[in-house]
Amino acid sequence: MLCDEDEGLDVEGREKSGTRTAVVTGCSRGIGAAIGSRLRHAGYEVVEIQRTSAHVSADLGQWRSAPDAWARAMALAPRGVDLLVLNAGASRDGAFVMVEPDDLTRCFDLNVFGALLLAREALRYWTAARRNGHVVMIGSQAALPGTRDADVLYTASKGAIHAAVGPLAREYGPLVRVNCIAPGDVATQTERALVARRRRVGVDAEAAWHEVAARSALGRWVQADEIADTVLFLERCAAMTGAIINVSGGTSIH
Repeated sequence: MLCDEDEGLDVEGREKSGTRTAVVTGCSRGIGAAIGSRLRHAGYEVVEIQRTSAHVSADLGQWRSAPDAWARAMALAPRGVDLLVLNAGASRDGAFVMVEPDDLTRCFDLNVFGALLLAREALRYWTAARRNGHVVMIGSQAALPGTRDADVLYTASKGAIHAAVGPLAREYGPLVRVNCIAPGDVATQTERALVARRRRVGVDAEAAWHEVAARSALGRWVQADEIADTVLFLERCAAMTGAIINVSGGTSIH
């Protein structure tokens, strides 16, 4: 695929050469749901992997299940898989001094080990089939320079994902591309609940929501659909691999 729609895509975003298939993790709500919806609108077949799904039910936090989850996803993709979006993730809210070993394990099991092992299965498939593929990891602006007020475990786990992007892109190019999106504060119901819980004494939930928005250069929250649009941008721009795209409204600008 090329960046220029006139070269490889029609106006609806569908490839002229046929339907592509994407496997997306963590699609039940928020960013993952937006990605799945946007890909379907663009003409993709989408296979979902999440804890409870009509497609593949799997807890990737139990990372040893990743090969089985991939095999079941492949069984639902008779034309094969072209794109893997690793969106499933978890954080542990609260002060780092209160972290227990189990908290660290749960966060890294899903955010790092589950994601990387599912990526491994996709890479094995594409290399064995000599088929072009694309991995898009959902990282976090929290793991980029300039971050403020980030959860330590979540940031560390997303930093590990960021660190893997370049080496994977180098090792598996030109056959497979590997890219990452680093969202900032995305306006989801989960985030609204977190902001309400973390607000300072004397600050109501709505004011706290606006305080977070004010951290960015654009003065607003990122929308889940904007992350989904970035996935499609990466799909269409075949020159991009090993990239980490900051989609945060300029939160890290000083």
